Amino acid sequence: MLSTGIKKFDKLIGGGLLEDSVLLIVYDTYSLGWILGAKILKNRMDMGDFGVIINTVLPLSALNMELNFAGIDIYHEGERENLGVIDIFASYNQLRYPYRYVRTLPNSDVSTFIPKYVAAYRQLLREYVKDRRPVGLVVTSDGFGFLMGERTSIRLNQKIFALKETARITENRKRPINIWLLNKDRVSKRYMSWLALYSQYIVEFRSGDLKYEEMIIRKSPLPDFEPGAYKFRIKGGKIRIS
Repeated sequence: MLSTGIKKFDKLIGGGLLEDSVLLIVYDTYSLGWILGAKILKNRMDMGDFGVIINTVLPLSALNMELNFAGIDIYHEGERENLGVIDIFASYNQLRYPYRYVRTLPNSDVSTFIPKYVAAYRQLLREYVKDRRPVGLVVTSDGFGFLMGERTSIRLNQKIFALKETARITENRKRPINIWLLNKDRVSKRYMSWLALYSQYIVEFRSGDLKYEEMIIRKSPLPDFEPGAYKFRIKGGKIRIS
């Protein structure tokens, strides 16, 4: 069992995160619920894990400004070899960065995406991760659906899961944690339903009150878990759950 670094959240999901599990964080346009995923990534990096950000939505500078809110400085952590970026947004918009920790997929299309993505991921494993645990943060799953199309994205996810299952059977290394961020206002219910199928943990946020958001923990595979609704807020840069 792996801690998220947020004791209250660990307790609410039944104890923590399982290796190789997917935590799906669903939120709406005005929600700050995505910060939960970024905070978990930051906490796991502080515990010695290696962060892998899969970026589908923003230029690197804008992404860094967003993640700064959760205490993550991509440039700083990248230079310290604590974090790598697989930049799908940059790949599709012909952006090139002079940073070794940022990997793009040159001349990528649907037919070549999987082999190029796997090659970039394995390069990060060899050069940076080594004996550490990779913790992936997809920013965002709705961005992936927009770039590839929802049906194609689901098929690609299925292939990636098949490859990960093969790696789980054949490789002897620390297994990853996967965090998917999903803005539900940008995708169809069908797409969201497929992502929910692949996720072992599901947390949904609903914005509204300026002081608090509603946080609904819908799914966990752990026997001590009970679904429930809670209040979520960010105060002083810290997550408060009540």
